Amino acid sequence: RIASGKFMSLDRLGSIMLEDVVEQRWLAYHDVSTADNKDTKSYDDNTEDASVTNSADNNNVQQHVHHTKDESGLCQWTTERSLTQAVIIGMKVAKVEIMMREWEARLEKTTE
Repeated sequence: RIASGKFMSLDRLGSIMLEDVVEQRWLAYHDVSTADNKDTKSYDDNTEDASVTNSADNNNVQQHVHHTKDESGLCQWTTERSLTQAVIIGMKVAKVEIMMREWEARLEKTTE
């Protein structure tokens, strides 16, 4: 998973709060039910796009899903969703990149 957004805060346990977040997820799996089937569709026929929009508790979520399957039964699922805010738990954080101008702007706000 990759979550990109505007840095809001970092707590003492290492959890990060972001706003205007775009999350990207990739998942690959092998579909054994169609792997041995000789009547499989071509790669283009097995490509599927879907967009989903949910609105709950004033938190609009927009999600885009791209699902593909090749002749060997290998399926790839790509999901991208937009969130107004997100908290990434400190134990789950692998890497953080903050643009210098955003970090300096945040420091200026805290010193005022």
